[in-house]
Amino acid sequence: MPVPTIGRVFLLFLGVAVLAVTAGHRSSGRESEISVRQQVTPQPVRVGPATITIQIADAAQKPVSPATITVEADMSHPGMGPVFAEAEETAPGSYQAHIGFNMGGDWVVLLHIKLPNGRKIERQIDVRGVQSN
Repeated sequence: MPVPTIGRVFLLFLGVAVLAVTAGHRSSGRESEISVRQQVTPQPVRVGPATITIQIADAAQKPVSPATITVEADMSHPGMGPVFAEAEETAPGSYQAHIGFNMGGDWVVLLHIKLPNGRKIERQIDVRGVQSN
């Protein structure tokens, strides 16, 4: 049984409305409301101690504090266990973690961040070419 033209138009608008609502709720842009900047020092990165500096801000560029940040550093190839550290807040929205790169090569550093509202986000830092001493 064919659907009358008015029915087709209604179904089309209903479909568009459903898509608009679900698209708006996909991630609510919440992930983009938080900016995370990170830096690894010293440069160039060598085997041994390194400092990871992390700055977290909201959409209005206000510091996000307090956050809990666990740093997980792992070689990009299998066979090595990961290195972990907890970042400490040095100023509102600014955090530092100290880790040791124990072998030359490429590393992947994951930042596991828990925001004050309980939401969790992650960021990845690719640290390529850690130099041997």
